[in-house]
Amino acid sequence: MFYKQHFLKIINQKFYLKNKIIYVSVSSGLDSMVLLDVLIQILNLTIGVIHCNFNLRGTDSDKDELFIQEFCLKHKILFKSKNLNLNLNLNPNLNPNLNPNPIKRNFSIQMMARKFRYDWFKYLLNNSYCDYIALGHNLDDSIETFFINLIRGTGIKGLIGINHFQKKIIRPFSFFSKKEIISYAQENHIKWREDNSNYDHKYLRNRIRFFLKPILDYKFSNGFQKSIKYLDYESVCSKTHIDYIYNSITIEKNKSPFFLKIDIKKLLILYPINTYLFKIFNIYGFSNPKDLKKILNSKSGKKFFSKNYCLIREKTTLVVVESILST
Repeated sequence: MFYKQHFLKIINQKFYLKNKIIYVSVSSGLDSMVLLDVLIQILNLTIGVIHCNFNLRGTDSDKDELFIQEFCLKHKILFKSKNLNLNLNLNPNLNPNLNPNPIKRNFSIQMMARKFRYDWFKYLLNNSYCDYIALGHNLDDSIETFFINLIRGTGIKGLIGINHFQKKIIRPFSFFSKKEIISYAQENHIKWREDNSNYDHKYLRNRIRFFLKPILDYKFSNGFQKSIKYLDYESVCSKTHIDYIYNSITIEKNKSPFFLKIDIKKLLILYPINTYLFKIFNIYGFSNPKDLKKILNSKSGKKFFSKNYCLIREKTTLVVVESILST
């Protein structure tokens, strides 16, 4: 019973879950089935299970859902599922905007599935169905995310990996390695279903998992956890500094209707300017520093639109207002 006690001790230390309603997002895979078993053991905790069936693996997708449903019936646990056929979006005849590149197409489908899943999480949380939603991401997932973001290009936020607690979405296994989770499953005779796509090398995460991670020293995980902690501290310091700069260059700001006026002269003395431009204006949908520098060098009256906002170049200021195009 070592692993059960070990998991319960760490989770109880890191998360205060007493008298809370927790919905566990379960895929039928190893991580989520072990997470469900662990959380069931915590006293004074109400558990529900949620599952998204995207129909991407044929009959296996339905078997995953049935496997979880039968588990919940056996243990008298609330079960909620959402069904969405993303295979329709893989058909070029039905989706003319589909990228012809199979790698990029798979990536876009993954992003679509992720958006749908998190939109559902948001709905459940906003309508008070539960206090928290628990996901089965573990330390190995965070390490893989670190390398994925590093390869694609990222800042501090991307190097931090996967947050263990973010906007009522918790990841209790972020402190445990895959090896520990497997040991827990073996010790407690946990059953799960294997997703064969986890072994498909067309996915960058899988290539990192099978080719890069095995050559890392076993001590890497401990060092990684320390590095993530220090990067998190750096991220907090950076945000505090950006908030200070933001306030110092802001001439006027109103919430309703939204109106922001920035002093161009104070903005231009910041270095490195590209970083400050991104940090300050990204929240309004302006994420390309090159485009922002263009408007800085433009004549008064130049406008630049994001999805929800309009950035206007005035003589000595930059003004951000809500865009009528978004209404």
